[in-house]
Amino acid sequence: MSRIALILVLAFAWIDADADSAYPVRPLTYTVAFGPGGGNDLMSRTVVDIIRQYELYGDQHVRVENRPGGSGAIGYGRIARQAGNAYVITSTSGSFLTTPIVSETSWVYRDFTPIALLALDAMFLVVRTDSPFVSIDEFVARARQSDMKIGGTGATGPDRVVAGLFAESAGIEFTYVPFQNGSGLLTGLTSSSLHALVSNPSEVMGQVAAGNFRVLAYSADSRSTVYPEVPTFVEQGYEVEFAVPRGIVMPAGIPADVRDWWIAGLKKVVATPEWKNYLETRGLSGAVLWGDDFGDYLGRTDSEYRRILNSFGSIH
Repeated sequence: MSRIALILVLAFAWIDADADSAYPVRPLTYTVAFGPGGGNDLMSRTVVDIIRQYELYGDQHVRVENRPGGSGAIGYGRIARQAGNAYVITSTSGSFLTTPIVSETSWVYRDFTPIALLALDAMFLVVRTDSPFVSIDEFVARARQSDMKIGGTGATGPDRVVAGLFAESAGIEFTYVPFQNGSGLLTGLTSSSLHALVSNPSEVMGQVAAGNFRVLAYSADSRSTVYPEVPTFVEQGYEVEFAVPRGIVMPAGIPADVRDWWIAGLKKVVATPEWKNYLETRGLSGAVLWGDDFGDYLGRTDSEYRRILNSFGSIH
């Protein structure tokens, strides 16, 4: 047998052995499409820490890598290009849907295998404590008389969508001011450059606890279990229901049994006290959907993003 033939025989034998072995038989790369320290990074590392702690990935190694850039385009693109690879995985975010809508990416959400929705990250509408707005109705009344500035992180992300849904429901107009990061957004409100901001709870609760900010509304369909004193938009008469899907996806074309393996494993993750503590400390709602149900949810959310961003002229 020639050397080349021997190499081919050994290669195919390894592939067959890998296919016949119980998943997983190789290390996993968990790609975070954003930089360290943000909401997506924290969620991803919490999942990985639980997987490691409870040895849910057997004796194989799980490596976390950050691939930031292009509002998620680089990291998500890296995963999308690895169709059929059952050893790479990533977490969803608002940008998982908005970036392909407003940019020319080589991928969309349909280029991934939906595994699980693990949580929903809804938004707060926040004002300064010393502002004249004690209720959302007072804010709306002022907005109908004069131009209001509402800030958020990013020009087309979830903050923009929630602000737009609020304006649409309330019948008001406003000037939206995008910021590059959360710290700049907070400074915009503390310096009175903004009348209000839209943000996820984790970014503003320090200022709320310090007595500097007041929360007027929450964008989920029900009150937060962590901040039950904050009313929803809906219960105050404004049709605003929106949250960032914190979920898990893999490349397209992975075997069905691998997807089922991950669904079973992630059901164990969300049942742990560590996960429940993560939800409580970050102010997230523990909504779960599995497999195709999560895929259907992504499709509905994508349609809503497109409708809102198109009405703002953000889609060209």
